[in-house]
Amino acid sequence: MSTIGMALPGLVQCLPRLSRPLRLTMSARLRPLLIVLLAVGCLVGGYGLGVRSATNAAPSISGLSAADQQAFRVVWETLAQIERDYYRHNELDPQKLADGAARGLVEAVGDPYTRLLDPARAERAQNELRGRFEGIGAQLDTRDGKVRVVAPLRGSPAEQAGLRAGDVIAAIDDVDAAHVSLGEAVRKLRGQAGTSVQLSVRRDGSADPLVLTITRAEVRVASVEGRLLDGGSAPLGYVRISMFAEPTAQQLRDQLSALLAEGARGVVLDIRANPGGYLSSAVDVTSAFVRDGVVLYQQRGPDASARKTYRANGSAQAPDVPLVVLVDGGSASAAEIVAAALRDNQRAVLVGQKTFGKGTVQEQHTLSDASQLRVTVAQWLTPSGQAIQGQGLVPDVDVAPVDGRDAILEAGVDVLSRSVGGHG
Repeated sequence: MSTIGMALPGLVQCLPRLSRPLRLTMSARLRPLLIVLLAVGCLVGGYGLGVRSATNAAPSISGLSAADQQAFRVVWETLAQIERDYYRHNELDPQKLADGAARGLVEAVGDPYTRLLDPARAERAQNELRGRFEGIGAQLDTRDGKVRVVAPLRGSPAEQAGLRAGDVIAAIDDVDAAHVSLGEAVRKLRGQAGTSVQLSVRRDGSADPLVLTITRAEVRVASVEGRLLDGGSAPLGYVRISMFAEPTAQQLRDQLSALLAEGARGVVLDIRANPGGYLSSAVDVTSAFVRDGVVLYQQRGPDASARKTYRANGSAQAPDVPLVVLVDGGSASAAEIVAAALRDNQRAVLVGQKTFGKGTVQEQHTLSDASQLRVTVAQWLTPSGQAIQGQGLVPDVDVAPVDGRDAILEAGVDVLSRSVGGHG
């Protein structure tokens, strides 16, 4: 399964086998470090756009070139010297040293999207893309330096325990939330299903905190939400996609069926603040609105002959319904693919602000310790051949944000209403 940043299936062999052993003493405890280090340096192919999911056997280490052999000799020498000379060498932790060596390799690449995720982070990321995670199920935000509840998810442990939108989290398991970042708060609230977390919350400005004990559970998240809007002369459908996860395409089709049955004459597709997801999901979502046409090109190098073409899959559900797509600076990767494909195929007008500009392809590999290596291997291009990396998409209708109202949505509804009116 590809995620946004995937690449063509294939094999890239990068580190051949050593032609002769290096005569350096090294304890058996530290010997695995080099194996991990070299294994991380080898790539095995994957899918196609941003990040693609692939579980591969550990790559073999064939022979190093003379230059690589000399370069990696330094790694052997460093490990051997640390093991021999460090005054507390019995306290050395091989796993920490291995992690540091692997991360150093990744960081030295100098690419922000070539990353190494530890097993816990990798599992969280995969679960989110599958549309589920373990935790209390509450959307959080920060305002005035305070962690607040945007809303508990429907049917979640947070909702069942009585957590409400607007609650200010004062403490998490007796840890003062005033000193906790939003990311740290999310990490503290997530955890294994069946475990509990205690929250102290302040509600409606009350000085006395309310204490809630919430038992974590598996939470399933809908990546698509829809509702009917008043379009003036005709009702309009509004569909919000928060990320391109495994169930997104089917959830979109369910929402479209309901909205069209209710009489929606046009659709506002909102992909603002959408960080991306699976390539297959982006292609399927585009295909719901396009009968045929190119969705994107993926290119591994400067040679255009190396391009792979992704087309609509022939399952159009609403190919003639007037469509407006809302975008902003948080629309990235798969979201940009969908926006560009719908515009280039003359299916939609883009309304909002310039998008993020994430257009490289990552292959995703599960390593032997369940960590995940994501390596940038290619870039993707819009159907018109435009590169997105570092550029982003400029909307057809640029709308500045306005405090207190959703100016981008208002502008999108206005554009769509005029289009629907023109279609009689």
